[in-house]
Amino acid sequence: MRLHRLRATAFGPFAGTIDVDFDQLSTAGLFLLSGPTGAGKTSVLDAVCFALYGDVPGDRNAAKRLRSDLAAPGVRPEVELEATLSGRRFRIVRTPAWERPKKRGEGTTTEQASVTIAERVNREWVTLSTRLDETGHLVSRLLGMNVAQFTQVAMLPQGRFQAFLRARSEERHRLLQQLFRTGRFEDVEKWLRDRRLDLRRRAEDARETVADLVSRVSETTGATAPDAPDGPAPDAWARELLDTATARRADVATVAAAAADLETTARTELDRARALQDRRARVDAAAAERERLAAAEDDHAEGLRRLDAARRAAGVVPLHRVAVTASRAHSAAEGAAEGLVRESLERAVAASVDAAARIRALEPRARRLTAVAAETERLEARSLELTDAAARAQLAARELVVDLTARLATAEEAHAVARRQTLDLRERAIGLREQRVNGMAAEIASALVVGGSCPVCGSCDHPHKAVAPHDAPDEAAEKTAQKAADDAAATEFARDGQVRELRTALATAVERVDTVPPEIATETGAVAARLDALGLEAAALREELADYDEQRLEEIQEAERTARGGIAALDRLAATEAALADAEQALTLATLEAGLDDVQTALSAALDQRAYDALAQRAAEHDRRLAAVAAVLAEPGADEAAAAERPDLPALTAAHQQALHDLGRARADESTWTVRADRMTRLVGDLDTAVAAWRPLRDELDVLTRLSSFVEGKSADNRLQMRLSAYVLAYRLAQVVAAANERLDRMSDRRYTLEHTGRRGAGETRGGLSLVVRDDWSGEARDPATLSGGETFVVSLALALGLADVVTQEAGGADLDTLFVDEGFGALDADTLDDVMDTLDSLRDGGRVVGVVSHVAEMRDRIPTQLLVAKSRTGSTVTIDR
Repeated sequence: MRLHRLRATAFGPFAGTIDVDFDQLSTAGLFLLSGPTGAGKTSVLDAVCFALYGDVPGDRNAAKRLRSDLAAPGVRPEVELEATLSGRRFRIVRTPAWERPKKRGEGTTTEQASVTIAERVNREWVTLSTRLDETGHLVSRLLGMNVAQFTQVAMLPQGRFQAFLRARSEERHRLLQQLFRTGRFEDVEKWLRDRRLDLRRRAEDARETVADLVSRVSETTGATAPDAPDGPAPDAWARELLDTATARRADVATVAAAAADLETTARTELDRARALQDRRARVDAAAAERERLAAAEDDHAEGLRRLDAARRAAGVVPLHRVAVTASRAHSAAEGAAEGLVRESLERAVAASVDAAARIRALEPRARRLTAVAAETERLEARSLELTDAAARAQLAARELVVDLTARLATAEEAHAVARRQTLDLRERAIGLREQRVNGMAAEIASALVVGGSCPVCGSCDHPHKAVAPHDAPDEAAEKTAQKAADDAAATEFARDGQVRELRTALATAVERVDTVPPEIATETGAVAARLDALGLEAAALREELADYDEQRLEEIQEAERTARGGIAALDRLAATEAALADAEQALTLATLEAGLDDVQTALSAALDQRAYDALAQRAAEHDRRLAAVAAVLAEPGADEAAAAERPDLPALTAAHQQALHDLGRARADESTWTVRADRMTRLVGDLDTAVAAWRPLRDELDVLTRLSSFVEGKSADNRLQMRLSAYVLAYRLAQVVAAANERLDRMSDRRYTLEHTGRRGAGETRGGLSLVVRDDWSGEARDPATLSGGETFVVSLALALGLADVVTQEAGGADLDTLFVDEGFGALDADTLDDVMDTLDSLRDGGRVVGVVSHVAEMRDRIPTQLLVAKSRTGSTVTIDR
């Protein structure tokens, strides 16, 4: 990397624009950035770092205040850098995020950070990217290092040397890890730790599964479980229990089969005895039943006779009821038709129908008259409502006139006051303007300066300048008076508009007084016209309905109903005579057909349905029982059963119960051991699977635990108690120490040597990254904290330069042609300063350019080529001095 040109605007202490020609500074190989404290020497380096990475070194980056506080509002902060990176010429333009004034209104708005990177190709700039992330990746790839490495390699920051020298191992570990990008080794540690935790969880889950299965086997068999599942093989223990259960199941199965045979024999003998007992009981019961049925044979025959007579009389009884009903109806019809003449009744019906028709023809006009009366009543009510509405409208109009009159008087008075105030303020403004015009000469004289020309006459001599009176008005007083007059005129105009509006409203309200609203007047006329028309129509209808009498219509309809009732009575009499004759003829015929002497005999033999059904059921039951008895007594073997000896059922039953009890107990044992053997078979299978899954996890966990403990520095085998990542960084630190000692040997006149030790420092929990300084004059190794200020600077500088060399090699041998050292050289004596300057001067070998940042006066004498930074109230500036 070689810098060519830096341009910064409104950046840090630089309120304006600075332009640094690094090509001019680089010709000497070694140049000095000099200036007073706080001028902005370090800000020049910040601008370079910001242009490359968008960040500045150290704690200043956290502040996020890169824009100059002294820059004029609206000036955009910007840094432009031209540099050669990896043999290619680039121009990078960056702006940080900043608050700019809003283009409209007050306040500020945030302007986001931006970047543009361009490459010079064939003497033209070609833009490569305008994205922050793409530019960052491109610069890091071209330089071969990130911003942290860059600030440790190419831009050795102020106040950071001693921090690395005196850091604790953990702090040095973090810095070296960032510089050498060894995070992959911590990733290995993390992976081993996470893998160990995962395996431990999985192994513990598998162990819990085995323990649960062992507990279930113990619960199933009642055997005592092993003390721990990882002790004696639990699967072998369970398999022995399974073999025992299988053998026991076979034994109880044999016992159960024998018990089943005994129960079958006992049950067969019992069933045979019960069958004989039942057969004997049935035969004896049948013989006794036969004797009872023989004794009731006469009663059975009488019942059959009664049933036959009742069946024949059943067809006569209903016809007798019909004949009785027809006789009663005929008698009633005769009484109702007594004295009636059909011809007279028919003439009366015809006359009533004609009279009723004449009256019904007038009913539509009667209904219309009712409707006209209802509509007339409704319109009369609406006419009263319209009269009330007109009265209310006129009252509201009078009240509005009174209100507007009072408001107009108030508005006219306010307008008069505003008018007088406007005239007074205008007169005052005119008076002040006249006074200021009269005193204009004194105002011009007050602005004259010694040696300046008069704007009126052009003379540079002012022997008698006009003097204004002590109470003379100035331009501000005149403007204030004029503004007050303008405001009063605006108020007067507003008051005048209010008066005009109220006058217009009052005139409109006066016109409405004593005037009926047009919509009310229109509807009132329509209602009156409709009422007149309805009155005429009602009079005509009343005249037409002079002969209409509703009571007469009811009398005519009642006479018609009476006549029609007499005709119906005559019709019923004729119908009942015919029905009575038919019923008597059917009754006589049915009696003859039933073979009965007369109707009275039939009625005597008849039975109601319940009595008939009961008698029929008794007869049928007698026949059924008789047939059943005959069937039982006719069965084969009935005679042998009646003669056989009765069996001892209680003894046979007791024998069978005992056999059944023995069988139940044997089968319960068989079921218990069968269930136990089946469950054990499943549990042993599950246990074999669980043990097969758990043992590899347990073995792998043992190996991984030992390896992870060793890698984390916690194992006894790790004598240094050093983590893997620290071990790798310890090797890098050893390289840094070797490179640092090459320069420290020269700068300390061969007195001091840095040593890297793997031992833990005071208060540290991990070793591997500790540093000590060996003093060859005393032969003792010292803690860096015991060094003096100058010694600390020399050792720190050597360490920083050594770190820069190693990081450069680690980054792929990046070509760093420009190096900055920002540190306090004031703590060095003259001889040590010579040695340090020789070391820095040696860095120029191979064309490298070294920039030293210091405000020490002796450094300005030693380094002729300088970039001078000056500060002022309006911002810092830079110049090159050769």
